[in-house]
Amino acid sequence: MAKEKILAVLDIGSNSVVLLVAKCHASGIIEPVNEVFAITKLGKGVAQTGILTEDAINRTLDVSKEMQEIAVHEGAEDLIITATSAVREAKNKSEFLVKCHQKLNIFPLALSGKEEAKFTYLGATSEIETESPLLTVDIGGGSTEVAFGTKNIMVGAHSMPIGCVGISEMFNIGKGEWIPQRIAAKRFIKRQMFSIVDNVHSWLASRSPIVIASGGTATTFAALLLKENVYDRKHINSVKVESKMVAVYSRQLSRMSIEERVKVPGMEKDRAEVLPAGLLILSEFLRFFNFNDIRITANGLRYGVMRHYLQKYFG
Repeated sequence: MAKEKILAVLDIGSNSVVLLVAKCHASGIIEPVNEVFAITKLGKGVAQTGILTEDAINRTLDVSKEMQEIAVHEGAEDLIITATSAVREAKNKSEFLVKCHQKLNIFPLALSGKEEAKFTYLGATSEIETESPLLTVDIGGGSTEVAFGTKNIMVGAHSMPIGCVGISEMFNIGKGEWIPQRIAAKRFIKRQMFSIVDNVHSWLASRSPIVIASGGTATTFAALLLKENVYDRKHINSVKVESKMVAVYSRQLSRMSIEERVKVPGMEKDRAEVLPAGLLILSEFLRFFNFNDIRITANGLRYGVMRHYLQKYFG
């Protein structure tokens, strides 16, 4: 049996499509070869209508096809496609899955919220060597995933239907008058937090976990802190920041126009519209559970899916 294999994971999210191609070793080491992302806004309007629009579907599948070709070019022997919040919540979910199969000849794995949280935990904790309890949070386009446990055992996994795209659309965060919008959004976000509060507090007890944030909101925030316009996962994985800075950046970005935001060093142009909402969710989460600081990682869902499938290939 070969001791290494090139795998690719393509994640079709509510806001973006992201490809990870990596050389996977039998020892468990994952060595990224290429990472590509594009904003396609598949979930735009889903919070209000429950429907994926034809334009959004076609736009997303066209980009996914291009990324499949990149994976083939990089020598990927297998491509695993996952679909998350926008697809699982959409009334026309089956239509999307069928069209994806027709376009790419692969059926995506439509992950449940709990599965998404589980894979994210597996990825986000993969390179942390610690005996301390761990908690991961991933702010996506349409949902937020939270999981907790230790390095080797995940104890709980939860998903909440709040994401940067949905909150941005519902409350016009970062678009014009910002104080009333933020107050209303905070109330809504807090209501969603109550759906997981008992489980999280029951586990927390007297524990003080290392809190790890992953996903596009977190990694873009890290790039802003680093003032880096070129994506560097090693640099991102080194970022640790006080929780109060998440709130500071959320407020500052909300006051800016989109045109002003895109000029901020480290800002990804296509994330400028929804980043204030994503940071607001993250800030409220940290405040709600009284976490003082976070670590940021580029190793999230895709990394976790890859780790899971390594067991299939190498036993």
